[in-house]
Amino acid sequence: MSKSNEMIKIAARKGYTISKSGEIINPKGRVVKGTIIKVKNSTYKTFAINDKGMSRPVLVHRFIAYRKFGEMALEAEYIKHLNGNSLDNRPNNIEVGTYKDVYKMPESNK
Repeated sequence: MSKSNEMIKIAARKGYTISKSGEIINPKGRVVKGTIIKVKNSTYKTFAINDKGMSRPVLVHRFIAYRKFGEMALEAEYIKHLNGNSLDNRPNNIEVGTYKDVYKMPESNK
């Protein structure tokens, strides 16, 4: 299991949850501020959890996918934001899929 997926599972076990607006809620019921990172041409929100005395980052959209879809999200090739806004982490905007799903053309464009 990748370190990223391991941290997602640890965050869930520690009691982190999500709101309907896509905010991360810590075990004390408070919204986690998080940080914004740039990866290639996209921008993502992360939050940190402590594990074995170290602070480790978790991508918000991947954590939300895990909370929404369970183990399937950890096995998915791709977690996508349906509206294309990588900072919109509302659960209803997050979907899992394959790279083939992302790059296939709509029938009308073939």
